[in-house]
Amino acid sequence: MANASTTGFGLKAAMRLGNTPAISGQSKYAIKDNTGVGLFKGNPVSLEDSSGSQGYLQDASFSTTDDTGGGGIDFASGTEALLVGVFNGAFFVDNTTNKPTFANSVAAGQRFGTNPNTNSTDGIGFVNDDPHQEYIIKADAAVTRAAHGQCGNVNDFTATDAKNGQSTITLDVGALAEDHMFRVVRSAEDPENEDLTAAG
Repeated sequence: MANASTTGFGLKAAMRLGNTPAISGQSKYAIKDNTGVGLFKGNPVSLEDSSGSQGYLQDASFSTTDDTGGGGIDFASGTEALLVGVFNGAFFVDNTTNKPTFANSVAAGQRFGTNPNTNSTDGIGFVNDDPHQEYIIKADAAVTRAAHGQCGNVNDFTATDAKNGQSTITLDVGALAEDHMFRVVRSAEDPENEDLTAAG
């Protein structure tokens, strides 16, 4: 039976290694005011390692990341900023309204107001950074048995691909390599998305 849909939904937490329940714990990371490409819920993220903004959170699913590194299908662990987890939303003070704002995404160029509690214009990104977390992701093609145990990247993402601030990325099954983002381990047994012989 084909999968219910081939439209991507980003990375969704499933079980953890050892088939233990996902606890979905989140850590806070700083987001730079006026970020270059934006950040979207369900996308992999890393910390900038160059361009003068080292240590700030960046979306790693765009073809070019904020620190001008390669993201999406061009990500390589030996040359790019390493992933810290999956983005799960943001908190910032809106520069226009001066109101505290929780959001699924941060648009490119979003200006932050000064947070009166911290006296900073940094935003806060919530990231599932549990190294033992496993995720469900849609694939852009059939996932053969030979793909299990291999590593793959996500297909390039653009801000116009988002749906209500959430990711629509899919796994690029056609180009697997050891230095890519995620290891394919098995089907998560999601009844609507477990046909590995078809995209989705």
